[in-house]
Amino acid sequence: MNHKVTITLSVLFFLCLSLQQGVIASDNRLPDGTEFTFWEQPLEFSKTYYVNCNSPDADDNGPGTSEKPFKTISKAAEVLQPGERVVIATGVYREFVRPARGGTGPTQMISYEAAPGAKVSIRGSEVVNINDLERSVTASRGRGGFGGGGGGQVTIWKYQLKNEMFPDMYNPFAVPSIAASWGWLNTKTVDMGPYLRKRGLVFVNGKPLEPMEQTNELGNTQLRSWIPTPPPENPPTSRGGMPTRTPGGAIMQEIGGSSDARFAVESTGNIIYMRLPDDAGENPLIEITTREQAFAPLEGGLGYIRIKGLTFQHAGNGYPPPQHGIVSTMGGNHWIIEDNTIEWANGVGLDIGGGGRGGGGNSGVRAGAGHVIRGNTVRYCGVCGICGHGTDGVLIENNTIEWIGFADAEREWESGAVKFHNASNMMLRNNIIRHIRHANAVWYDVGNVNCRVTSNILADVLTVSAAVHMEMTRDYMLVDNNIIWNVRNSEPGTPGQRGAAGSAFFIHATDCIVIANNIIGHCDNDGVYFVLRPDRGGSGLGTQNYVYNNIFTNCGTGAIRFLDRDNYAKGNVYTSMPEKFLGFTENEQTKWYDLKEWQETFKENNWDVNSITVDMDIDFDPDTLELTMDAKDLKEVAILGKVDTDMYGKETGDHRYPGPLADPKASTTRKVDPRK
Repeated sequence: MNHKVTITLSVLFFLCLSLQQGVIASDNRLPDGTEFTFWEQPLEFSKTYYVNCNSPDADDNGPGTSEKPFKTISKAAEVLQPGERVVIATGVYREFVRPARGGTGPTQMISYEAAPGAKVSIRGSEVVNINDLERSVTASRGRGGFGGGGGGQVTIWKYQLKNEMFPDMYNPFAVPSIAASWGWLNTKTVDMGPYLRKRGLVFVNGKPLEPMEQTNELGNTQLRSWIPTPPPENPPTSRGGMPTRTPGGAIMQEIGGSSDARFAVESTGNIIYMRLPDDAGENPLIEITTREQAFAPLEGGLGYIRIKGLTFQHAGNGYPPPQHGIVSTMGGNHWIIEDNTIEWANGVGLDIGGGGRGGGGNSGVRAGAGHVIRGNTVRYCGVCGICGHGTDGVLIENNTIEWIGFADAEREWESGAVKFHNASNMMLRNNIIRHIRHANAVWYDVGNVNCRVTSNILADVLTVSAAVHMEMTRDYMLVDNNIIWNVRNSEPGTPGQRGAAGSAFFIHATDCIVIANNIIGHCDNDGVYFVLRPDRGGSGLGTQNYVYNNIFTNCGTGAIRFLDRDNYAKGNVYTSMPEKFLGFTENEQTKWYDLKEWQETFKENNWDVNSITVDMDIDFDPDTLELTMDAKDLKEVAILGKVDTDMYGKETGDHRYPGPLADPKASTTRKVDPRK
């Protein structure tokens, strides 16, 4: 049976499921109609160890009891056996925790957890004493370089790195951020500065210093903003047509850094030059990253480990590939990672897949299988928040993922708040994904199958691509009941990645995507943008995609741009759109239609036969999560694919209103928070 026939039969199977009667409404259903598999069991532990770095009685040679706790988490990681846990007291633990073993099943897990009410921070950094800094250079304010010029003077501090600061023999200030081969980067069109920038980060009083690519930028008065301004009619260009990039971007200011604090690294990687914030004080807490990771097993493939209530900070890791997060499952399976905070990674926050490190730690279980990622805050990561290769049956729910992409390295094509390759049977739901810079919000890259992206907020995304990026995926995927809002082109005046920049959806050489019951609004480019990739074998044909029952508003170019008649659109609502907002591309030329022309031209395809245009004001605030929408003109439509619950899991019946809410007319203004 050829691939095209296989896809067609899978579509028919899916549509038959959507017409079944008597099926109980469910928000746990995967695209193929099956229920997501939950494996968790109530946990009881046969033994509990205790860690307290601040206790005068703490000793790693002791018994690890509450009265005589261990001093380090690493000691507990050496001794824990299946069915045991460690409870960790408040404190800052500067160590790389390396679990020696995993559990043996759902009731015999190994657990690392914070004591009730404890604030536990595991940091991949060390403290630098202010007295060890040398006031060696004075830079001119307003002019790059050390010394000379007017505009006043600023103090630059010099710090000589010492080998003993790097317990893992890993100096992140001596290696470039890009970790693997970068032959695919076209140095004629891509500024290599963000990629060759060193991996180390510096923090003063808990706030990041701005990493400069060159020491002569430490005296600059102004740094470029993350937020692009509209380009002039004839923007200045360099390096083959890309916008001129001002060295030293203000990548930290929007996420807690000050406008004047910054650092640069000597090319040898053994000297850091720091310009401290004006309000640093006489004895500031200066921390520099000295480790690549904070939590990862000694060997790959360990299963049934739980991490709960901990904070992981400060990793000098590189840009993927390979995927090395502050926290890494190292190809393990069936981890529960819940209620943690993961922040300040130069590259990746959390990696949960195989990544070439294999599985097999539990009777050959697939690497990346069965993880539960729940209730975490993942933020301030340079390239990726959560990522994985080859996961199966993963649940990612109720997380807040924000401020991802500060590295400004999107053109190495691994940047995403969440990014997966070859994922299967994944449920990505009820998450807040917002304030994404130089990255996709959600990216499924090559060979994904039967994954559902439902009931999420994806808002305030600045990218050369899109909020949702589906690449070379040819089996069923479902994206439903989401709010996708305010997607902007991070390189105004350029098309970005294959013309997709600033779109809500980038359907990249992909088939069989169902986009249903979403609010899609305030996008610079298209709501749903398609491209083909004949240069890549096995890529999709841009066919058998479904765009049903969505609300489109304020998409700068258009709502949908199909490439093939073998696609489907129905039940959509269009408001505040351009005059002609529905596009069909043939021979690389796009013709745009208004709704009436579209319906008439493609009446044999029944495109948008029951869709409508209305006057309706919609607004959404990604910080307060307040949605304003006057829905009085909305009419109910038939559901597709058993999307019979709204973003809160409320049953809708066989007919429902377009968009993600079962009752959009109940209130004009409401707080929309899908986290449960």
